[in-house]
Amino acid sequence: MTGIRARGVNARTAPMEIRDAVTRYLQRRRYDAEPRWPLVFSVRWPDQRTLTAQAPDWHRANNALREWAQRQGCPVTNKHRLMVTPVELIDTVSVADEQTALRIADRASARHYHKARQRINLLADECSIPRDTAASVAKMLDDESDVDITLVIRAAQFFGAHDATGLTPRQVPLAGFSAKWLDQTHRRNVICTLCGKDSLGLSDRPPELRMRWLDPAYSDEPEMMITRPWRPGGERDIRYVIIVENKDTYQSMPDIAHGLCVWGAGKAILASIALLLPWLTTARPDDGDDSSPQVVYWGDMDADGLEILDAVRHTGVRCKSLFMDLEAYQRYSWFGTNLTSTSTPLTSREPKATPTLDFGERELYLLTCGEAVGQSDESGLSDGPTHLRVEQERIPLIDAADALRSLGWPIAANNDKETQ
Repeated sequence: MTGIRARGVNARTAPMEIRDAVTRYLQRRRYDAEPRWPLVFSVRWPDQRTLTAQAPDWHRANNALREWAQRQGCPVTNKHRLMVTPVELIDTVSVADEQTALRIADRASARHYHKARQRINLLADECSIPRDTAASVAKMLDDESDVDITLVIRAAQFFGAHDATGLTPRQVPLAGFSAKWLDQTHRRNVICTLCGKDSLGLSDRPPELRMRWLDPAYSDEPEMMITRPWRPGGERDIRYVIIVENKDTYQSMPDIAHGLCVWGAGKAILASIALLLPWLTTARPDDGDDSSPQVVYWGDMDADGLEILDAVRHTGVRCKSLFMDLEAYQRYSWFGTNLTSTSTPLTSREPKATPTLDFGERELYLLTCGEAVGQSDESGLSDGPTHLRVEQERIPLIDAADALRSLGWPIAANNDKETQ
């Protein structure tokens, strides 16, 4: 195959420069179907006057480079120059093939490259696919373990011979696999590529939504789990609906006459909210229509929570938010955290468009994305956020009850659950 003319290298530092360039090449090209060889490096020498004036130094550089190239198995070409007397200086150094490159590159990059090539060969051989397809699939599976690569191949062989149309990913009878293994969409996409199929025909599990009555008149009734579109029967006069992000808050919400609490379960609400449509799309966030319930969404004060709020509103649900603006953050930021549940740092992100957020919600969103906001007061928010997340469960329920009362929600004073 045609080789690659690499950039020039300085004669004195050529071995180090070639090693670095080869390392980068292996890192970038480890998932090419057929990396090109050789890599040809031209060697740069100084002008005639400098060569003559510093002849001993450049003789040593030439000899050192020649010895290094010989040890590595790199062919060289020469050119004639004059340093007092005619001499042969190295003109080019070639890294002829993959094995030579692996000797030259740093050990970690060589291992990663070798691993990638092994995976490409394995996929091409076991799945009988072209090398360019195998290389593309191997790149998609870069973060997967060797065990998962083996499982991908076995799964592709299964789906190539069996029709699993209509089954959920966890129902597919793959012997020796965890039932959850196929839950990851990128694995299913890879299997489709290996099988040459547009789709595996699998079905998603129907969305589930949990709700509980807040009305004391129905307090003895169990919570509801719905998987089909739902609207309340005529005998249930629901005037107040609160959607909460987290389970602890869902279980602890105080009694509210004519009230219903929906557990959104974070981003899961974006699929399950459809079960309450179109009923909730006729709801109003204020008291303007007695025939429709008021809806409040209460989630975490973080970028995810505010993106979920925006997405819920995009479904047509007109809802107020609770404790999801800059004023609430200033009040409760000392409850916040900059760590995930696994104690890894939360990171800033590029803000998205969130057209349904009001000014205070948008300001909080920008702040929890990691941006400073236009505040000049003693809060210090002009320097950026103190914390990127304030979790819903940290907010005292007594404060939530007071906030809902201010909206006209009928929560009795001294409700026992407020203090829980």
